[in-house]
Amino acid sequence: VALLIGSGVGLLYLIVRRRSPPRPEGVLEWTGATLALSAVLMGGGIAALTLAESSTGEEKAPSVTGTEAPGLRFRLVDSNEPKTLREYRGQVVLLNLWATWCPPCLDELPQLNRLQKTYESEGVIVITISDERRSTIRRFEREKLELQTVSGYLPQDRSWPAPYNRVQQSRPYSFVIGPEGIIRDFWAGAGNYSTFVEAVRPYLSNAVSSDKPSLRKDVQ
Repeated sequence: VALLIGSGVGLLYLIVRRRSPPRPEGVLEWTGATLALSAVLMGGGIAALTLAESSTGEEKAPSVTGTEAPGLRFRLVDSNEPKTLREYRGQVVLLNLWATWCPPCLDELPQLNRLQKTYESEGVIVITISDERRSTIRRFEREKLELQTVSGYLPQDRSWPAPYNRVQQSRPYSFVIGPEGIIRDFWAGAGNYSTFVEAVRPYLSNAVSSDKPSLRKDVQ
């Protein structure tokens, strides 16, 4: 778009720069000026349409708040046990989709650990899932940070179902799912501890508290 507009303006300037008043003369110059002006207008139109589409992109994407959380099948990183999101009904689930190569994801992981540790007894389950290989995530947990969350991975032969496939455009991506399995909130980008607490706290009264000492299993 910039090249189109710049070319049009440049051509127009070359045509009229020596004219006083600045106007084309002759058929050739008028034709060139018309083409130059058309290029400028076309470039401006494309730019306007692009900006309009960008500004309304989120509005076009259907909101999932208040809808039932679609099923999601994954495997636990530590034991490789298959799990489904439905198994955590009755608790407040903060589902966080991340990757080891994503700096904002790594920034918020300690806060997710803290949230799980603090609110587990009140019925909060933090599930962190990456679509990387299990070996990659296990190496990350050994060398960088051990996750106190339900740490899962999406097998290579599966793809993200909607609306979780939004993670393909932005990471991290988080969903808050109430005890009854309804998506209550979602957002793109890293959060902090206060953000997470404010997101889950309204739904704790209906959650089933957990007396389990830990969500993680020993690696066999």
